[in-house]
Parts: sequence; structure tokens; C-alpha cells
Amino acid sequence: MMKLSTMKKVMDTVDSEWRSPLGEEILERWGYDEGSATILRASANFIFEFYKEGEQFFLRFNDSSERNYSSIEAELNIVKCLGNRSLNVAQPIASLNGNDIEVVETKLGTFLAVVFEALEGKHLDMEEISDQQAYIWGQSLGNLHANLKQLPEKYRVNRPSWKELLLEVKEILPKKELAAHKEADKLLSWTDTLSLSKENFGIIHYDFELDNVIFNDNTIGMLDFDDSSVHWFAADIVYALRDAGDFNLENPVITTFIKGYKSETDLDMEMLHMSSGFERLHKLISLAKLIRAVDIDAAEDHPEWLVNLRVKLFRIMGKYRLFIEKQ
Repeated sequence: MMKLSTMKKVMDTVDSEWRSPLGEEILERWGYDEGSATILRASANFIFEFYKEGEQFFLRFNDSSERNYSSIEAELNIVKCLGNRSLNVAQPIASLNGNDIEVVETKLGTFLAVVFEALEGKHLDMEEISDQQAYIWGQSLGNLHANLKQLPEKYRVNRPSWKELLLEVKEILPKKELAAHKEADKLLSWTDTLSLSKENFGIIHYDFELDNVIFNDNTIGMLDFDDSSVHWFAADIVYALRDAGDFNLENPVITTFIKGYKSETDLDMEMLHMSSGFERLHKLISLAKLIRAVDIDAAEDHPEWLVNLRVKLFRIMGKYRLFIEKQ
């Protein structure tokens, strides 16, 4: 989640038809059909849908305070390598200048922008998932991990590790968040005891939820590797299945997902039984991200959508705090 002040700065440029002169200014680096660029969402990134010569594409950009060039470059190196291995991963589209990443100076600040191809298919909600689709979803993550296990060490450069994420949490958390600081220390000690091997540890997607996969018959397209990190593969399974409820190996969706996963690569089941630890880790990191993001004062005059979002995020933060206090 980006800072709400950054979100507001860009959303203030969006009109009633979801168009933005800022988005169009950035898209001049790629070219687009006039009037076709509209914002889809703003969360960790700003995402615009647009068309060029009638073909659909997606623009993703961030304020330079949210992402740095080297981390995006490392992400795209992974994405392009996976594409070369014939995985159905959305690929970056070079700008008119031949660049995968454009650094755009505007009156509102500096933005880092990437354009991705559109993949065929559709998103599904958890309630819509059939047994076969759950199997294919797990199979797709297994295939992804099988390929990630083969990547040379150089692809880990400029991608955060679990430890870097936890140490960043310690820096973000205010001193008054005593329970969260205590939890961070416990998790640092716990993760240091976990085994590390090529088969159970490496680059993971980190956010393989249904929002980031596209179903097209018996295949899945993969999106959004911007949170990819160096972590345990079992954690990727746990994080992917968050919407299925508490991680329970007797849950039919989870059972079927894992069967699909194991059809493509080995799975360290002992590590998967550590799911509660990975859930704790994710909730703590999420809390810290939200604390950083909510940087606007409730007393100030804000548009209704931003006031409502702030309230929603505080509600989520409260749930995370209650969970952490019970650990």
C-alpha cells in the first residue's frame, strides 16, 4: 500500500470518466489511442488500462518515493526470464525509446513507469473456483516455483529477503507499538531456526492470490511480481490461499491446490506445517505497511473516498494488532 498522501496527489488528477492528464503524460512515452487511458486502481501501484492501435495494455507507475529503479529492474529481469522459459507471465512492453522502465519528471514529482501486455482470460473470486480450477491454480504455482528454483543467484539481487522485510518493519513501527516490536523479535528468532535449501527456499511471487492470476480454460496467466522476494516456497502457498480462510490442510480448496502444486515440483510438507508462523509474518509486515501508508490527518479536509479508505485501513490495522497481541 502506497502512502495515502501520494494516492491523493495522483487521484486528484482523475476526472469523472476515470481519465487523468498525468496518466496520459506518462503514456506519451509509449503512445496510446486518444481517450482510451483510464485508471483501474490505486493501491501499491497506480494501474491504468489503455489501448494502442486497438490493442489492450496496462500502465503501472509509482511515485519515486515508493519504488526505486533497481528493484523494478530486478523484478522485470525475473519476469522476462520466466517468459523465456515459456511461462505465461505478463511481459513488459518497451517504450518508444526502447526502455522497459521510464523515469518521468512531472509537476507532481518523479514517477517510475512500466507498461505490460494484457493476458487473455479472466479473474475469478474464491467463491467461483471449481475443484479443477483450484488444482490448476496450485499447479501453476508449482510450475512457477520449479522454474524459480533454477534461476541463478544473480536474480536475487535487489529483491528483498524475508529478513530485510522484517528489519524494515522494525524501522517503520513506532516505539509505542510494543506488541508488534515484540512479535518482530520473536519472528526474527523463529525464522533463523528454519532450514534453508534449494528445494524449500528461493525467489517467490509473494502475492499469488486470485487478483494476480488470470484463468483461461486450463491455463493461468501470472501478474504482478513487484512484491517478489527471497523467502520459503511454503510461505508462497500460504500467502496465495489467504482468501480461503485460516490455513487448514483439511480445507478442500487448499488440499486440491496442494495436489496441483505437487504435480509440478517437490514440496517440503514439514515447512508447510509452519503455516501459522508465515501467517504471523505476513500480518506483521502488512501492519507496518499500513502504518506507513496512513500518513494523512483525520482533521484535514479530504474527499469522501479518502476519508472512507482511511477508516477502512484503521479497521484492518486494528484486526492485525489484536491478532499480534494474542501471539
